Amino acid sequence: MVKDLSRFGRNYLQVGYYTEILFPKKGVRFIAINNNVDSATPQDNDFTPFLNIMNEWYAKDTSNKIKAIFKSRMKDGIRCSGSIPYGYKRKPDDKQTLIVDEPAAEVVRKIFRLVCQGNSTTAIAEMLTSDKVLIPSAYAALNQPKNCRHKNVADPYRWSATTVGYILDRQEYLGHTVLGKSICENFKTKQRRAATPDELMIFPDTHEAIIDQDTWDIARKIRSKKKPRVANGTYSHRLSGLVYCADCGARMGYISPETKHSGKRYDSDSAFQCGNYRSATNDCVSHYVKTSVLEAAILRAIQAVSKYVLENEAEFIDQLKAVWNEHQARASDNGQQELAEAKKRIADLDEKINKLYESSVNGLLPERQAQRMIQQYDEEQLVLEKRVAELESLVQQDEIKQVDASRFIALVRKYRDCEELTDTMLYAFIDRIEVHEATGGRTIYRQQNIDIHFNFIGNYYPPVEAVSEEERIAAIEAEQLRKKQEKGKRSTERRKQKLDALRAAAEAGDPEAVAKYEEHLAIQRERNQKHRQKLQEAREADPEYISRLEEKERIKREKMLETERKRMERDSRKKKLTRAELKEKAKTDPEAAKAWEALKAKEAEARQRKKEREEARMAADPEYAAMIAERKAEYVRTRTARRKAEHEALVELAKTDEEAARKLAEKRKYQSEATVRCYQKMKADAEAGAPEAIRRYEATLAKRRDEYHKKKARQEEVPA
Repeated sequence: MVKDLSRFGRNYLQVGYYTEILFPKKGVRFIAINNNVDSATPQDNDFTPFLNIMNEWYAKDTSNKIKAIFKSRMKDGIRCSGSIPYGYKRKPDDKQTLIVDEPAAEVVRKIFRLVCQGNSTTAIAEMLTSDKVLIPSAYAALNQPKNCRHKNVADPYRWSATTVGYILDRQEYLGHTVLGKSICENFKTKQRRAATPDELMIFPDTHEAIIDQDTWDIARKIRSKKKPRVANGTYSHRLSGLVYCADCGARMGYISPETKHSGKRYDSDSAFQCGNYRSATNDCVSHYVKTSVLEAAILRAIQAVSKYVLENEAEFIDQLKAVWNEHQARASDNGQQELAEAKKRIADLDEKINKLYESSVNGLLPERQAQRMIQQYDEEQLVLEKRVAELESLVQQDEIKQVDASRFIALVRKYRDCEELTDTMLYAFIDRIEVHEATGGRTIYRQQNIDIHFNFIGNYYPPVEAVSEEERIAAIEAEQLRKKQEKGKRSTERRKQKLDALRAAAEAGDPEAVAKYEEHLAIQRERNQKHRQKLQEAREADPEYISRLEEKERIKREKMLETERKRMERDSRKKKLTRAELKEKAKTDPEAAKAWEALKAKEAEARQRKKEREEARMAADPEYAAMIAERKAEYVRTRTARRKAEHEALVELAKTDEEAARKLAEKRKYQSEATVRCYQKMKADAEAGAPEAIRRYEATLAKRRDEYHKKKARQEEVPA
């Protein structure tokens, strides 16, 4: 017994099953009081199915109204869900506004940072678990109990790859509000589906972002890179999924050194090769390239582009605009031409179909043939209509697409001092790499073009000077010589290590080592004797060889002299440093003060001796005297100009800076006191009877009198 039929259920199929089939079968009497329904009198229940349909319609109508209300609120940017993203918390006075929860936000930043470094979601989850970081539900239960739906968890520190992936997919961390993520299709089943990108309601910049756009893009790119399943014995590389064949467009497969079963490995064991060539699906060639060569080329390209962008930012932007405008115009012309041809063909097919139909109706063409030809034309028309839609979409994209030079410049500034190709930098800069087939065979003249496509700007390389074939070959030979020298150094170092180990074993008393070491010494003595003999014979037979030896000896002596000069300069710098330390120490230490006075006296004597030698040379050599006089005059001019500029700068700064005003006042006071002392000394020297002192004193007095009279005359010329 129920009060109303709607209280029993609003699904007319289920209610009808119970009332019409199950209850009579089980002998159950069903009564709905308000609806006058009694299963004991079935002749009075003919209208019951319609009541069930009306009840279900009412439930459906209510569901639609609630959906409309929620959708209207979400279109206005109002949150309808009680849950909030991990890393945020609600503002106390505004429940719709999110603010950053810094402890959780730091975990979010760490997750994005780890995935940008190439770590998988599983690896990140294991790291967070080992670091004892609370999972989002446990963190919410502890810090935000009102917003937590799952307060009891088995292990509060057990992170899963699903949780990490869910965090990496949330656009809220960019500062956006994302609503309508799931949609309920049927109010009966209550099942929900994920909303498509077109169905999402995104409101940008509604709250503070935790992750910047570049980090988000890098993380999305890394996660979207699909690593194909490979057979046992093959391995993946960080460049996998980025390297493509320039001829056939296939993805290049990674050849791992792990596939080699021998113990010794070489640099060539790690390489990339065209996937179609390896699978023999078409006639493409190998396009073999070593991994080390690829990574070195990528690093050089990033460094070259970064240097050019930082030094020539305006020219870089202009070049990109010009290249893009040219490409856009060319692509647009080609697309427009193909689009016009496709539309014209569709119109022609329509005309032909109409003529065939008229011929069939008039009996000029059998209906079977007409239908077959119309079907062929119709299939061609469907293909053309699909192509027209694609071309229109491409043309529209070309019209709205722009080269994001500003984001690339910001990326360059972020990695301006890159010396090593990291995973984060690789995925941030590189979009794809196209490898061409090499020329020159397996020789030092092997040459292979590699096209590197950057994010935001495409395939770009800064302008470089053209290199002639002779210069290129010279560079190759120089690089080959460098590698040969490095190989020789490594070989010499290995022989030295073996010899040191043998010598140590011989000194330790190992009989076998002693015998081998003595044998080595005997061979070395014999070799040295032969070398000396050959050298002596060459000296006696070849005068040019002797001259070359003398030239080598001369160069050796010059190098020794240069080394000695540099050593003396280093000693001089150390001496100056020691002098400064002694001067500072003399302020508080009496012993240091005595040593400082002795050092100053010694330096004064040295300066006096140098002055006497210089005066003697100047008296004997007029040209040298003129040179010294000009040098001193230039020094005075330079020093005066510098001090004047510094003084003017200090005066200008003193107008607004109190510290500068204080320094200026102290400087003026010192200059005034120094001038008074100078005049007093000059007067004392003149009174002592020195002729030079008297001349200088009288000249100074005359100059001061002239300045006084000039100043007084200027004051009298000014009207009162």
